[in-house]
Parts: sequence; C-alpha cells; structure tokens
Amino acid sequence: MATPQTGAGDPTRSLELLWREYGPQHSKPGPKPKLTVDRIVEAAIAVADREGSCFGMRSVANELGVGAMTIYRYVPGKKELIDLMVDRLSRVDEDASGLIEADWREALELVAEATWEIYTEHPWLLEVNQRRPVLGPDSLQAYDFVLGVFEEYELPDREVNLAVTALMNIVTGTARQYLIRDNPEDAPQLSEQEWWEVQGPYLDRAVASGRYVHLAQFSDEDSWDLTGHDAMRYAVDRFLDGLAPRMEAGRRKPA
Repeated sequence: MATPQTGAGDPTRSLELLWREYGPQHSKPGPKPKLTVDRIVEAAIAVADREGSCFGMRSVANELGVGAMTIYRYVPGKKELIDLMVDRLSRVDEDASGLIEADWREALELVAEATWEIYTEHPWLLEVNQRRPVLGPDSLQAYDFVLGVFEEYELPDREVNLAVTALMNIVTGTARQYLIRDNPEDAPQLSEQEWWEVQGPYLDRAVASGRYVHLAQFSDEDSWDLTGHDAMRYAVDRFLDGLAPRMEAGRRKPA
C-alpha cells in the first residue's frame, strides 16, 4: 500500500485550514458544531500512532464516535488531513523557551533530541513523504524557533538554512533506519532477536573463514551493541564538531 505525502491534496484547502485562525472569523447562530478541526487532527494522530500512515478516515470517525461522512464537513479528505497532522506535530512546546538561552551547540543538540522523540512517539511520520511541505503556523514557528539559535552569529542566510537542513536530515535519516515500523501486510515472520539468532552461525563461520580480516579484528563485543539513538547522537555530535569553527568565527562581537 502506498504511503501518503504532504501537498498531495488541494493546497488551497490545506492552507485555508492550517491558517484558519488568521482569517476572518464568522460566528454563526445556533448550536456549536459537534466537532472542530483541532479535535479531528488530534484523533487522526492517535489513530495513526496505532495503525500507521495508511489509516482510513473511517477509523478517525470511529475514534471520534461519529459517522464516517461527518468528518468531511470539516476536512476535505485524508490528503489535506495529513498536511494538518504533520504541521501539528511540529508545534514547539511551551517549556522549550529555555532553548533560546542555551549555547548554540546545546540548543541544536536539544533540537535533535526533540525531533528524535517525536519520531519515537509517532513513527508513522517517517512513512510520510514530505518533499513538498505545506507550511502552516506550527511548522513555521518551529523553524523560526530554530533559526533563533543563529541570531548571534554572522552566517549567510543560505548557510544557516543548510546547517538546519543537514541537522534534520541526520536525525530523520537515522530514525528512518531504526524506528520505521514493519508493513503489517508484509511483516517479517521472525522477531528482531530471532532474526539475528538465525544469522549468528552464518556470520561466525564467515568471520572464521579468514575472508573478512577487518571484521575479525573486532574484539570488543560491545562494538555491535548500538541503538538507533547511539547512531543518531554520534552523527549529530560529529556534525556539530565540524560546524563549531564556523560558528565561533561568525560570533558577533559585543557593541
């Protein structure tokens, strides 16, 4: 089954819904609507957390306890709903204000950790093709927030964008390698541990054959005890090591 992507629906409708609080507000007489767009988005995220990105709109309706067609009075379809969900999960937490006061490196480390945590809690996000983003208030706020890390440094705008993009690519790429869930329609027959137990004897014989001399030199058993988070942090730390001289050279001098 094909996975969804952002920007696949009607961009005008997605943008109208994303920026609905910034447009003219029309109050209508009579009882309040049974649902809100926010409630639908929250319910859809909960469903996707359980079922993955290929969830159906009927599942969202069941989550809300309404008829399947009721949702379409608020959201045109799943494609536009995906845009709203992705934007919602970009929201910056209120307790992240201390990030602004942190050193640039510490701040970017916290950004990486927060992004990893989002993927851990919502791994279906890794299934969504975001090559064509539909930018809403939460995603723009998050990006603006990260750009604040570079406020005291004289780096070209393009270079700042490249630095942020590189950091996000490291986290997302590693998360996709370690956190993405199996396709339920074609899931492996064995658990992760069982899979490695089957491979073990073959790998032992391969190394003992003498054909793989560099692998045979690995004597520390812990060298293979790697988690996805370990891999992400190593790549992020080395990237920030490389960025450090550029940042320090561009630090603004006090007036």
